[in-house]
Amino acid sequence: MANVHTFTENIKADVEMGIATLSTSANAAIYFDMKNYDLAVFLVLTGTIVAGAAATLTMMERVGATGGAQALAGAGALADTQSNTVTVLQVRGEEMSVNTGYTHVGMIVDETGGSNLPVGVILLRMRARYKQAVLPA
Repeated sequence: MANVHTFTENIKADVEMGIATLSTSANAAIYFDMKNYDLAVFLVLTGTIVAGAAATLTMMERVGATGGAQALAGAGALADTQSNTVTVLQVRGEEMSVNTGYTHVGMIVDETGGSNLPVGVILLRMRARYKQAVLPA
């Protein structure tokens, strides 16, 4: 039997950060709800990185759409110094602090070298392969 699901039924694509040029600055993260999704994959696209430029990539989690935010526990920041690359970072739903209300994910890109850095971020949220069981009341 053929798989009748389409790509967009199981994977939601969002623009976390449109292509922008950062210079000793960070983007304002946009946060996306992980309800009904098991995996979030960030695709960070960097342009030409000149000598001395560097990007620090930090995955964040947030309480609801407008609550407090914090760096995702255990994820750590990643320094990206490669030109014209796609860096892939991911977080599974169970890695989030959902027991304390953190339900949204986002990404902060911080250019730390004082040079112009073209960068953009795409977020792919993926549903569970199998439908989750309903918890008893």
